[in-house]
Amino acid sequence: MKASVVDLRYRTKEILRALDAGETIELTHRGQTKGSIVPAASAGGACPALLNDPAIGMWKDQEETVEDMVKRLRQPRVHVD
Repeated sequence: MKASVVDLRYRTKEILRALDAGETIELTHRGQTKGSIVPAASAGGACPALLNDPAIGMWKDQEETVEDMVKRLRQPRVHVD
């Protein structure tokens, strides 16, 4: 099935039904193919290229929890003169 970016907005239910039926959606923008949306069951898990990316797991040795890190990052900056 082909779907434009506008179709994603206005025909989302139809596109989701096609994915549930196992169809691959060819995404277009201004008539040019930009990519594909593949049903999760046929995607085969994570992309192998993504698993080899050096950014995956780069913070695995962090002892600070995600919640604590977010709190720390959201604190206001202190100006030192």
